[in-house]
Amino acid sequence: MKKKVIILTGLIALILLASNLLAAANLKAQAKASTNELKGGEEVTITLNFSEYQQIKDGLNAYQATLEYNKDIFEEVKQEDFQCLNDWEKLQYNQATGEFVAIKKVGSTEPEDIVSVTLRTKPVVKAKTTEIKIKDIITSEGERDIAIAETKATINIIEEQTEKPEEPKPEKITSTKYTIAGGYIERILPNTTVAQFKENVTLENVTTNPQIIFTDHEGMPLAEDGIITTGTQIKVGKTLQFTLVVIGDTDSDGEIGINDIAELKLHLLDLTALEGIKLKAADVDGSMEIDINDIAQMKLILLDLLKLE
Repeated sequence: MKKKVIILTGLIALILLASNLLAAANLKAQAKASTNELKGGEEVTITLNFSEYQQIKDGLNAYQATLEYNKDIFEEVKQEDFQCLNDWEKLQYNQATGEFVAIKKVGSTEPEDIVSVTLRTKPVVKAKTTEIKIKDIITSEGERDIAIAETKATINIIEEQTEKPEEPKPEKITSTKYTIAGGYIERILPNTTVAQFKENVTLENVTTNPQIIFTDHEGMPLAEDGIITTGTQIKVGKTLQFTLVVIGDTDSDGEIGINDIAELKLHLLDLTALEGIKLKAADVDGSMEIDINDIAQMKLILLDLLKLE
């Protein structure tokens, strides 16, 4: 009789074990990814789903699982990155081990999403394929633990290939007739119009319209037939600005006259010094010095005995 009881008890245990194994075999978990491609700084949400409930009668009311991911690719997952779904609640997450657990007051009896977790890639990542696993899954109907096979989502990490935008080429103004240096354009002939000035300069990489804006020494705009004077300002494109200097035009009227000669004489006698653009304009002969030869050339120009070119 005792032997029969032992055999019967063993048979019952085998039946219960088989029942558990059958439930475990039928119940499935699936990790669904919101996207399968990620770049640096982007996010993916993994949703854990339970299905195949054929052997579940009383309803699942708790589960435990482990989240596994590459920490070289993803930022550290925290408790707030999880969200319980379909009345699953009280989720607790162990950041050190990756384990998480939740319960459901009214047992789950039908296939459903139970939890989601959002992972964020680090700002700079290398291109590779990685897996986000949910493993060591154990659920319960209250009387027995049911082991479920692990599930995973495969993610392709794309290393963003950002082409550096071509740096804009610097704006330039050059001339074979004028001297351009240090924010000044010098050696401009007296009585030069705006249109004539433009004919003697070359612009590079200047895309604005108009390409050059002219204002006189008092800040008033100059038209195409306007006369350039010492002190005229030009703005070239978006980045360049110059002050123009007309040869011999120390009084900023655009030509060489008696007044210019008078100012130069006072300068040479140390009575009234010429400074700044006036001093630059007084260098009629281009010697880089202001002397008696500059006065002599001014007089010859007034007498039409010397022509500047």
